[in-house]
Amino acid sequence: MAILIAGCRAPSPAERYETWLAGGQREKADEYRGYLRAQGVADLVPMSELLRSGRRWRLCGAAEFALPPKPAWPDTARTLRLIGELRRADLLEGAEITSAYREPALNRCEGGSSRSRHMSGGAYDFDLAADIDAQSLCAFWRKRGPATGFGLGFYDARRLHVDSAGFRTWGYDYKRPSSLCVQREKL
Repeated sequence: MAILIAGCRAPSPAERYETWLAGGQREKADEYRGYLRAQGVADLVPMSELLRSGRRWRLCGAAEFALPPKPAWPDTARTLRLIGELRRADLLEGAEITSAYREPALNRCEGGSSRSRHMSGGAYDFDLAADIDAQSLCAFWRKRGPATGFGLGFYDARRLHVDSAGFRTWGYDYKRPSSLCVQREKL
């Protein structure tokens, strides 16, 4: 019985990523990885996470993985540098990217803004292993945000958005007053 159940298991995200690569994407993904390597950011996040299209890819009828178009690559590198800083500061402990570059149709289906940075390849949504240390993350945002263009969105205490398209923050309703950073300022 265990053999039958094991034979029916769903493929893991890593296995689905390998299948996607084998479906004609390997050369393009290798070119993208080469660009990121030249920018010094290729090893910050596994490619199988870095190319995740969105949380609702199945529901939206989209591909699970997507390569940003070449003109978007500088935006991805800039945001990955910021992510590297966050990781070195231990602010993304156990974080996993759940959404990166999105084509416009997927972005609409995901409920993204018509100006979403996901469509330019410079935004990443994360699921965290545990509730974030919002105070430390907000302190980092205040300190490094103006210089890096750190955009920080909180969907809740375990899901957040990071981009490098402008120093701003928002919370669960996509407005500044609901951000955990602004709520902390009011205390």
